[in-house]
Amino acid sequence: MTLEDEVEFLAPFFDKAARGGILVVGEIKQALDKRLGRTTALASTYNLLHRHGWRKLAPDKRHPKSDPEAQDTFKKTSGT
Repeated sequence: MTLEDEVEFLAPFFDKAARGGILVVGEIKQALDKRLGRTTALASTYNLLHRHGWRKLAPDKRHPKSDPEAQDTFKKTSGT
């Protein structure tokens, strides 16, 4: 696929993500396989997304202002 074909192919997925949807790589891979008429590696899909400026965003595992000591104290003194 040319760069312009890639942009055209990814446009619906990026539009969905821009409206608050989630970009699911598995769905993109299936659509890419169908468009190319053959199976591709998952890494190829990630490379395609990387070429067009997509990066994976994931939530932090903990809040940056959390206080582990205060949480332990609360666990020990709470009524439950």
